[in-house]
Formats: sequence, C-alpha cells, structure tokens
Amino acid sequence: MAARAAKRNGGDVASESAVAATVKALVAMIGEGRWPRGTVLPPQRELAKLLDISRATLREAISVLLTTGEIRARDNGRGFTIADAADRAEGAVWPHAARYSLREVYQLRHVVESYAAQLAGMSRTDADLANLRQALEAFRSAARSADLTAYAEADFEFHRSILAISGNRLLIDMHHTFAGVMLESQRMPALRPGDLWPAVKEHELILEAIERGDPDGANYYMRRHISMGGSRSGLAPAELP
Repeated sequence: MAARAAKRNGGDVASESAVAATVKALVAMIGEGRWPRGTVLPPQRELAKLLDISRATLREAISVLLTTGEIRARDNGRGFTIADAADRAEGAVWPHAARYSLREVYQLRHVVESYAAQLAGMSRTDADLANLRQALEAFRSAARSADLTAYAEADFEFHRSILAISGNRLLIDMHHTFAGVMLESQRMPALRPGDLWPAVKEHELILEAIERGDPDGANYYMRRHISMGGSRSGLAPAELP
C-alpha cells in the first residue's frame, strides 16, 4: 500500500522516500481508526505484507512514529501500542535515552561534524559541491512542504555528505556506525514547535564557506548550527555544546 502510493505519486519513490510514504500510510490508518488507540499495533511481518514494503523500511517508519509519539513501545518489549490522548500529550521523546543522552549526541556531533566541515573546506571538488547543493535543495523543498520525515532525511544527507567530503575514513565510519542515532537527533528539532527555515539558512552558510574554500568559516558555521540544533531539540542553554 505504502509502496504503491509512492509509485502513484512519483513513478517510484523519487519524490517521496519509502519511509516517508510508510509513515504517512500508518498515520492515516491510525487516524481512520483501523487500530483503535490504546491497542497493540499488528506484528511487523503482518504490517510489511499489508503495506507491501520491506521489513527494513517498516522498522525505519516505526522509529519515526516512536519519536513523534504516535506509538509507544510495550512494557514487555514485545511490539508497540497505538498512543492514546494522554500519551500523545507528552510529545516527542528521545528514543535512545537508555544508551546515550541527547546532550551526549550533540556534544559528539559538535566535535566531529565541525572538524569534518573544516576538512571539507580544504578538499571539496566540483562534484562534491554539486552533491551538497542537491542535498540543500532537498532540505529546502522539505521545509516548504513541511514534510518532517523528508526534512530529517535531507538534513542527514547534507551532513553525511560533508563527512564524506572530509576524506577522513575514521570519521566517516564513526558516523556510519551511529547513523541511526544521528538521524534521530536530526528528527528532534523538526518535531518541536518552531520554524523549519533557520536550519536551512544555517546549511546555506556552511555550504557557502565550503564553496569559497574557507575551512575556518565552515568549522564556525557548523559549530553554530549544531548548537542551534541542540537548542531546537529542547536542550537547555547549559546543556548545549
């Protein structure tokens, strides 16, 4: 169903990722009362078959729904419950709190990504810049349409591209290892009330510094962007990197 909807809207999933389409399909089905609030979501195998998607895509979509508070993990660790009104009132939650605090993630990103931006300012190629511009345009498009799933994914891709341009394989591997955690941290700002455009403007400043071969500027604007992202995620001023 989700895969078929994505194909109808764009030929394949070029205009909307399979994960975004799956999230929208599940939210619509919940809103229509297919599964009453407070009841258990069907098993993943059943959902994947119903929506005609892979289990991997479904797991990503469920991660989004957990972050937004649409569903909750069951206390026994088996499956998920459709959030009721009281659950939804609590708002978005940080899903990796048992392993890492959101503050720790932003501290790591502050160090790793600012240095990666600095390296990118010294080693970027025309092809690298073209990829960054494409990621930025996807970010702008998602902000215009208020597509929060696409917004977080485009944000992640912009930052991932900068890590790749840095050429430091250890930084790249570290980011890849914790990709799921990083992506969730980039979903958090979009899930809180506020304007989506400040982050777009911050990306523009980072890209401009990399384009003109200004490593110190790229480092500075990335550090500021990460700090602002932490603030938009709900971190207190004393917790910001």
